[in-house]
Amino acid sequence: MTTLTTRRGVLVLALAGCAGLLAPSAQAADWPDRPITLVAPFTPGGTTDIVARAIAVQLQQQLGQTVIVENKPGAGGTLGAGYVARAKPDGYTLLLANVGHAAAGVLYKNLPYDFERDMTQITTVANVPNVLVVAKNFPANNVRELLAYAKAHPNDVNYGSAGIGTTQHLSAELLKKQTGMTALHVPFKGAAPMMTDLIGGRITFALDSAASAAAQINGGGVKPLAVTSLTRTRFLPDVPTLDESGVPGYQMTTWYSLAGPKDLPPAVTDRIYRAVRAAMDDPNMRKALDSMAADPGGMEPAKFQAFVHQETLRWTELARGWDSAN
Repeated sequence: MTTLTTRRGVLVLALAGCAGLLAPSAQAADWPDRPITLVAPFTPGGTTDIVARAIAVQLQQQLGQTVIVENKPGAGGTLGAGYVARAKPDGYTLLLANVGHAAAGVLYKNLPYDFERDMTQITTVANVPNVLVVAKNFPANNVRELLAYAKAHPNDVNYGSAGIGTTQHLSAELLKKQTGMTALHVPFKGAAPMMTDLIGGRITFALDSAASAAAQINGGGVKPLAVTSLTRTRFLPDVPTLDESGVPGYQMTTWYSLAGPKDLPPAVTDRIYRAVRAAMDDPNMRKALDSMAADPGGMEPAKFQAFVHQETLRWTELARGWDSAN
């Protein structure tokens, strides 16, 4: 009797163990069964927010579940990223990340998370080139003239950004490194006030996203000198690349991506990735991307994880010298 009871106990424990092992798979198979929160770590109205809302509509259609965009701005996007890093890894809290998150670890002291180590990198959503712009009355009409002006006026040249660690900041510091240009960084609380000061001549230049700068370029408020991608963008076909303009090998695009907390179930990661891939073929998503001067994403999770690693190394190496450079 004792032996039989013992065997039954062992069987019950074994079955319970199997159930525990199967639980994550079962949960992943049922996912999603309730609304998903997509954190946009910047203020409403900016490019990150626009991308977040565009992909949220698509995810909602593809996954058959409500996707709520929640803005959590602050500290160059790190507050929102930290919130997602601390969330339960069940696929119901996601982050609309961007290239700035790859450099944040070296820019912000005591950051309570590691973007590469503490996040599950899922896939890219969009890629947007930046464009080097100056005020319409500024004497330089191309990159070589801007560099010559900076050399002749080493104490008078500055550039604007939407904040430390933002795409404008990264782009300009990379330009400084590759050209030897001297320019003071002037961070603003967003791209809009930065552009206002550029138009007014209070800053010398900016490297804003093509999406953000398009209205002022089309309206004649600023002059585009070059784009930051290695090839010309179809949205500004007459504007040369920095590589063409005497800065060989310069490349910087603002990528936007989806990420989740560490240990997101692989089945959930794959489901989100496939939903994004399907979204890239949707005419409405293509239209939304075109309105932002963006190229579609959809990189495979494993490849994107490797890409984030390389980006983190790249921007970390560059950012280590900023304290002395600025």
